Amino acid sequence: MTKKRILVVEDEPITAMTEQGMLKKLGYEVTGVALSGERAIEMAGKDMPDLVLMDIKLIGEMDGLEASLRIQELHQIPVVYVTAFGDKEASKLLKNAPPAGIGYIVKPFTEDELKGEIERLIG
Repeated sequence: MTKKRILVVEDEPITAMTEQGMLKKLGYEVTGVALSGERAIEMAGKDMPDLVLMDIKLIGEMDGLEASLRIQELHQIPVVYVTAFGDKEASKLLKNAPPAGIGYIVKPFTEDELKGEIERLIG
């Protein structure tokens, strides 16, 4: 069976390394790490991952919400948002009515929570 491929979008290097480690331990292939929304769009188009693990707050002009909308518009790739408890506006938006192909988990999260949300979207 082919490993599912995931793009990590995270601007905090330690968090990105932790997420990569979790994903690899769970049996997923990490296609790369993007630090900004603009780079995430570029990498998603080039690598065509099965899913994008997207932090909401990113460096640069574009946040994770805007970047994921562009990725879905251009490539129809499912996205799991990673949000902190402090991201109340985004958490509320996602909890009330997450669009198709969108999931979310709240930091800090466990491997089981991460795996559950990924499997819900891409099996």
